[in-house]
Amino acid sequence: MGMATCIISSATAFERVLNTPRPVFLLFVSEHCPACAQAGAVFEQHAWQHPWVVSLVLDCAHTPRHPDVSGTPTLLIYRKGALVEQHKGLGPLEEQEQYVKDIFSRYDLSKGASALASLDAPPLQPRSNASLHVPGDRPPPAGGQAGSSPNLPGFDNPRSSPP
Repeated sequence: MGMATCIISSATAFERVLNTPRPVFLLFVSEHCPACAQAGAVFEQHAWQHPWVVSLVLDCAHTPRHPDVSGTPTLLIYRKGALVEQHKGLGPLEEQEQYVKDIFSRYDLSKGASALASLDAPPLQPRSNASLHVPGDRPPPAGGQAGSSPNLPGFDNPRSSPP
């Protein structure tokens, strides 16, 4: 699939994206986040090189709140619908390129099945959280498009209807 920037507007749409046997990489960003511009560029570069990974860049202002995202940038990796890795920040700017390359290489199907055999190994931890936004320092939703079902934990837009 390569990389796409999209809007996931409901819990149902989120589940639909995760319903694939391929790894799913979700990079949560904010337009007001200085670190997100660099992280997004590095992520997109590697996403295009790994078409067997479903890679999405999600703007937090247009996407329902996710309980595992407390700051931006945050990378969540799913395998068969289950969260297998969580990266809050992608490390210092000078190390992001290698950090993201290492993450994508663990899911590199062109190198055979051995790349996926390490999924049970603990994920790499980001080297620095210095570039994260403070939780709650998120800009207000744009045009009321953020949020999903108010009945589900983590989704807080009262204008949304349940999935």
